[in-house]
Amino acid sequence: MDIRQLKYFISVAEYLNFTKAAKHHYIAQTAMSQQIRVLEQQLGVDLFVRNNRSVQLTPAGTIFLREAKLIVAIAEEAIKKSRNAACGFVGNLKIGFLGPNEKRFLPEIIRTFRDKYPNINLTFTQGNMDMLHRDLERNLLDVAFTMAFSLDQNPGFAWKTLNSDPICVILHRDHPLASQVTINLSALAYEPFVAMDYQEYPGAVERMVKFCMDNGGFTPHIVSQQRNLETLLLLIEAGVGITLLPLFFETYVNPSLRFIKLDGASDFVHSAIAWRKDYNNPSIPLFLEMLAINVSEKGDYPHTGG
Repeated sequence: MDIRQLKYFISVAEYLNFTKAAKHHYIAQTAMSQQIRVLEQQLGVDLFVRNNRSVQLTPAGTIFLREAKLIVAIAEEAIKKSRNAACGFVGNLKIGFLGPNEKRFLPEIIRTFRDKYPNINLTFTQGNMDMLHRDLERNLLDVAFTMAFSLDQNPGFAWKTLNSDPICVILHRDHPLASQVTINLSALAYEPFVAMDYQEYPGAVERMVKFCMDNGGFTPHIVSQQRNLETLLLLIEAGVGITLLPLFFETYVNPSLRFIKLDGASDFVHSAIAWRKDYNNPSIPLFLEMLAINVSEKGDYPHTGG
């Protein structure tokens, strides 16, 4: 007994006519009759009372019709779920992100994705760039919203650049340079700097030092290192020092701080979404497609790389 036979039986039971049931399945009437006889032999019961004028269900056939419909429905639902899982419509997607940058666009993307694919469970991990890249390598994440720094050094990653932000100096509004429209980086050579903790964010500190050397000709005098952004910004508010951050961090600060672009510095921080080239989660391309749809609609992220 197979699902095909059950579907044949259901059609005959609903039409109470072998010829009409056969036409429904695009088979000959004799083939339909033969399939029903085989099914009755397998079950050891008569399912129909047949005569020259009519076809009627037996009591056993009436019971079997109810159960056959249930079996077919379960089988079709199982097939549907399996196909959806294979296509990525059902499953889990682990997303990593840094935080400040993604605040601008990720909530809308997540909302749209969940509306379209409600059976994909999303989990989120926030961390620093090194942690996200490490978790992506270990398959602990499916996709990661990160910075494009060093992504090309990992041949196992693919990525798309999402947006690019200029590096700015962040200082208190009472700072002597706060009224400037732009600032030449060399003007900051003797300023005290605050930075993220080197043990936690070595890449960020090294990039800031290199940026100052390449564009301003000096090594920044770092007077304090902090493990979280909130404390770093608090120190700037307190007048302890200044720092350099991408423009997107502006969404995190209060009116007492100013973001000022650097005159003559052409360096940009590129935000990206990264994933493993050898991924096996079929939900990943669905998420990337959704990101592309949102991107193309807004026109925010014209550059693609990776």
